[in-house]
Amino acid sequence: MRFSRRLILEFLAAVAAALLIGGCGGGGGGSAPPPPPPPPPPAQTVEFSYLRVDPAYDGWGLHLWGGAIDASVATTWNAPRMPDRIENNAAIFEIPIVDQAQPLNFIAHNGDLKSPIYDLSITPQTFGNAAWIVQDEVASLNGNIGVPFDNETAALAALAALGNKSATLDLGNVPVQDSDSGLDAAWAQSASFIEIYVRGYQDSDGDGVGDFQGLISRLDYLRDLGVTGIWLMPITESADNDHGYAVENYRDVESDYGSMADFEQLIAQAHSRGIAIIIDYVMNHAASTNPLFLDASTSGTNDKRDWFIWSSSRPLGWNTFAGDPWRNNGNGWYYGVFSALMPDFDLRNPEVVTYHQDNLRFWLNKGVDGFRFDAVGVLFENGPSAWNNQPENHPLLGDAATIIGGYSKRYQVCEAPDDPVAYSAPTSCGRAFAFQAPGAILNSARSGLVDVGFANQLFMANTDNMPLFLSNHDSFAGARVWNQLGGNDTEYKLAAASYLLSARTPFTYYGEEIGLANASSLGGDHALRTPMSWTGDTANAGFTTGTPFRDLSANVATHNVAAETGNGNSLLEYYRGLYQLRQTYPVIGAGTLDVQSSALEPVLVLNRSGGGATAVVAINYDTSQQVVTSATGVPSTAFDAVFGTSGQLISDGAGDLTLTVPARSVVVYFNQQ
Repeated sequence: MRFSRRLILEFLAAVAAALLIGGCGGGGGGSAPPPPPPPPPPAQTVEFSYLRVDPAYDGWGLHLWGGAIDASVATTWNAPRMPDRIENNAAIFEIPIVDQAQPLNFIAHNGDLKSPIYDLSITPQTFGNAAWIVQDEVASLNGNIGVPFDNETAALAALAALGNKSATLDLGNVPVQDSDSGLDAAWAQSASFIEIYVRGYQDSDGDGVGDFQGLISRLDYLRDLGVTGIWLMPITESADNDHGYAVENYRDVESDYGSMADFEQLIAQAHSRGIAIIIDYVMNHAASTNPLFLDASTSGTNDKRDWFIWSSSRPLGWNTFAGDPWRNNGNGWYYGVFSALMPDFDLRNPEVVTYHQDNLRFWLNKGVDGFRFDAVGVLFENGPSAWNNQPENHPLLGDAATIIGGYSKRYQVCEAPDDPVAYSAPTSCGRAFAFQAPGAILNSARSGLVDVGFANQLFMANTDNMPLFLSNHDSFAGARVWNQLGGNDTEYKLAAASYLLSARTPFTYYGEEIGLANASSLGGDHALRTPMSWTGDTANAGFTTGTPFRDLSANVATHNVAAETGNGNSLLEYYRGLYQLRQTYPVIGAGTLDVQSSALEPVLVLNRSGGGATAVVAINYDTSQQVVTSATGVPSTAFDAVFGTSGQLISDGAGDLTLTVPARSVVVYFNQQ
């Protein structure tokens, strides 16, 4: 084959071009190596300066998360990032950034103590690469997310202003201003109480949180049920926005629940229906976000420092129900028996005691009908092995009872789980819940015999000053009654009758009357504090038109007010019958108690008498019919059956009344002379 001169020249030119592009040295004409990568961008960091009034940063660190940082830089709560250095009285943190367009989220904390209290967030690209975090202050808020300061001048000015936050509180003296509630003069002697968690009872505005107006809308239900007293779990402004026991302001209501005017309307509306209102009062501790503690924690010289309990070094050897109660603040160790978020008041300080006493008068002047005092066993502490049930607790509570007793028609009761006898004494609180009784009552219903613990409780000389209950808002007191009894209606009704017909002032936990169960999706206290089941709607239980703040009770579809109302076999109607029995025959609550059964007998027989009236109560726990005799002290007298059976019985010449009590049932007979 012959090639033209033109084609040969074109071929040679192409070869030459290939040699020029590929290079002609050493590698035999292989492909060119890739160009070197560009140099990495300079390292990016955000510098945080954390400022505290007392520039001691022992234990203070940052919890970090967000897309701006690498996963290796993010922290866990228990392992925060510690300062890189202390410089010019500030703790300095140098945080490496991988994406300035993403958020960097952080919390300044020392254990469980946060300061400021908010989660903080910046986006470095728009905020800048320097930020100042100031103890208890933020530059601004976006919802509940805090924004730190972007310049040192503003941060130092905010720091200098700290130490007088309690000026925002009402700390003034409160004189007595008594008013007539319109309630019966003797209501407090035999009231039927229900404990209500406002957050979980009824929402009126669709935000998923119960409120005062929601509770007002349910007062007719409570009146028709036969309730004559309501204990409200804390309704003061709180830090936790849940149970309310971390109080931020003792003289204001929880904003989630409404206004003070709403609360005053609740009191008036309850009184108009013959229902009293008592509120929880937390004397032992405040919230760590209470302005009083914010001031106390700024420095060792603040005038509120001695309102709380401090130590310059860590006290050793302490071990309470919550572990070591001493918490490191960075400028001292403070005592908080429940948690770092709830510092204990120093109740040896007369100013603190006066403040609490004025708070009591503040609420009494508003028209509340009394108080349930929280955690009274831990008011005083005298050392590592002497922090519970100290002798100083009793005179302090006695003084509170004297203040309450200076108002008309008032009531008080204390939570003292391990020593209710001492706290029920007239020189102490005057009443204390019988914490040993709930399990014994439930066991009576299960076992078929009067439990030893229940009998012992009833035979105590001061038993009428130790109100009975089956469960409450704390999981240490037991699960919901429905869960404890495995949904057994017969046992449930026996237990209900046992405490409602033997206590002077029994307390029912909201929802107990319908068999409200724990929330199966939740644990601990939250499982006991679910929204009330008004309907069988498994989305909102009739509690709200929005999304409930917490998961519903596990049995909402079957155990709710709508389904049980008018059903003669339901728990609700059974409770209604017991409450109304107490109202119709006040001697059942107010009369002198005479227990006529012993432990391990199948039937509990007890009498209440006074004012010429006598009620005979017989509760048969056994699976077979029982015949029992009650010594009424009223010879040859007719007694009418008023509960559980019908007809009339006549006592004999000695005053003995012979009763036939069907298996697993309750009968009540009454006589008025």
